[in-house]
Amino acid sequence: MELQVTETFPTLIGQLQVPDADAMNRDLQLLILSEESKQTTWGRSNIGGWHSAPDLLTRQEPAVAGFTSWLRWAVSRMVAASTGRSAAKGTALLSAWATICRSGAYHAPHSHPDSAWSGVYYVNAGTTDMQWPLSGVLEFLDPRAGAEAVTAPGDPYGDPVRVYPREGLLVIFPSWLYHWTHPYVGNTPRIAISFNAALKVVSQPTLTAPSNGSNVLEAPTSELRH
Repeated sequence: MELQVTETFPTLIGQLQVPDADAMNRDLQLLILSEESKQTTWGRSNIGGWHSAPDLLTRQEPAVAGFTSWLRWAVSRMVAASTGRSAAKGTALLSAWATICRSGAYHAPHSHPDSAWSGVYYVNAGTTDMQWPLSGVLEFLDPRAGAEAVTAPGDPYGDPVRVYPREGLLVIFPSWLYHWTHPYVGNTPRIAISFNAALKVVSQPTLTAPSNGSNVLEAPTSELRH
């Protein structure tokens, strides 16, 4: 006789280390630092630092196109993981914005309304300081109300989930999941791109990896696109 245990109310968080991203990150960093000198901060969840307008994906630079391709791929894989299908045919309404954190800046706890998936891509993780091990760390809060008040063997409830930034890391998660970043302590800027994806799914295509090694979503008549 066995006790049947179901993992109820799972929360999916995806992580992708984009391969060979150094050149793309270098070009993205130059673009973002240039935009910082031209735009005032939008000032959303960020406390200190700089927040661009949410129109990064409209840029025509090759580095933005490269990032967009990986973003589309990650969203398609997240849809597959959440639906149990190979992918979803339809339209992904993608938006993205850049953030720059200098020493002392952080992001307050928040979620992303009116979207399906949200996430962050680390262009430059900044510098680390052993005295501040949580500097700039992304933290997800347990979404189950009251979970932190329960004590059980193994303490499986209420603990946060933390992601340590590194260059080329793309993190994607449900938009309703509350998250924040610890204050950044470093000598160089931490540069990231945040994004939202709202989906309009109509049917099911197939996901393939072309022979050139770049993973993209291929659909018979339409695709996930911004």
